[in-house]
Amino acid sequence: MASNKPPVLSAAEIDDLLSMTLIANLATLDSDGGIHLLPMWFLRIGNDICIPSSAHTHKYRNLKAKPCASVMIDVSRAGLNLRGVLVRGRVELVYGEEARRINRLIHLKYVTPEGLNNTEVAAYLSKGDDVTIKVHMDRLISWNLADSKAGKALSTSGCFRPLDQ
Repeated sequence: MASNKPPVLSAAEIDDLLSMTLIANLATLDSDGGIHLLPMWFLRIGNDICIPSSAHTHKYRNLKAKPCASVMIDVSRAGLNLRGVLVRGRVELVYGEEARRINRLIHLKYVTPEGLNNTEVAAYLSKGDDVTIKVHMDRLISWNLADSKAGKALSTSGCFRPLDQ
């Protein structure tokens, strides 16, 4: 019996995806059991997804109480041209000089050095990003619907609606 599971990404494809300049979706658990979901900048360092944050945020309070999170990073295009990675893992909160160093690397992934020197940008990022959230990649789930039979059929036929930009 054939499996209905979509193709998954290879280890090299996961590495490529996690090195791209994309927006991650970070999910933490609220005290009432709800899910707090936010778009975030990220940088993969070794076996961790690192995300800059502030000690004054809702997500930080959630992670202090329950140090686990999920992070979804995906490339979603029209039709079934969808691929991505879901990372689930324990969270380590990093402070001080190490957090500033890691957060600077993350900022440089998304903003040019000139942009970081802009007074408004520098004030916002230096005031806000005083903590690094390290999500350990304890469990990975990946998907690659673009390489599925249905994904290839839609791509070849062009019978899909474009996504809004």
